[in-house]
Amino acid sequence: MSAFDRLVQAGNVSSGENQNKGLFFNELVARLVERCAGFGVAQRGKRPGILTQQVDVDLCFPAEKSSRPALIAEVKMAGTPKHPKSPQQGRLGRPASADVDKRIREIALNVIDLKLADVQGGTTAIGDITSWIQSTRPAFFAMFGLRVIDENDHRKVLDKFQYLADSYANGVGLALYRPADPTTEEGLVTYSAIKSPGGMSIDDAVKRMCRVIKSAAHEAPTPIPPAQLKLSEQQEP
Repeated sequence: MSAFDRLVQAGNVSSGENQNKGLFFNELVARLVERCAGFGVAQRGKRPGILTQQVDVDLCFPAEKSSRPALIAEVKMAGTPKHPKSPQQGRLGRPASADVDKRIREIALNVIDLKLADVQGGTTAIGDITSWIQSTRPAFFAMFGLRVIDENDHRKVLDKFQYLADSYANGVGLALYRPADPTTEEGLVTYSAIKSPGGMSIDDAVKRMCRVIKSAAHEAPTPIPPAQLKLSEQQEP
């Protein structure tokens, strides 16, 4: 991330190229999960929901498009150093917390939509909403790489992800890092790792995802009704 963000800081990365940071993190998490679980996962998968005909998810198991997901994961990065195309940002760059609210709103809709679409979710009385979310398929995990700029930014992102872990998510994995020396330009893009809260490390979340996948792999998949699958496929670009 330090090497990549030096290019960003210098203005040598386009907006399209900047997305490669998130794609790299997505690929990394996918490979870790697959090696741990022993089963493949779909990346940038699409599955039909109830509210929307196509729900985009970053990781999905089973990988087959014809099956309802037993597990989904959103894998994102947030926080960017100041660069020539962001003159409005402060010297430390864009806080990670500035983008987290938008990401969580997107996550909340996708998670509920796919849970409602699942046969199990569609035939079970909801009752207590938090218990229903936690117990209904697909299991949901949030994996985030976050460049935090100061203690206030750090506190904000931890508060938001703790709430996510207590509500929508079956697991949260955070890779946290910060500028090693915010007083120098080089120090702003030379990073040191921040220890994740208990149970919220990438390692912990990957291990929990693997347990869910291994368990689901021994169960009969829930097929998507052919008519809904066909309609969903017609919406693909």
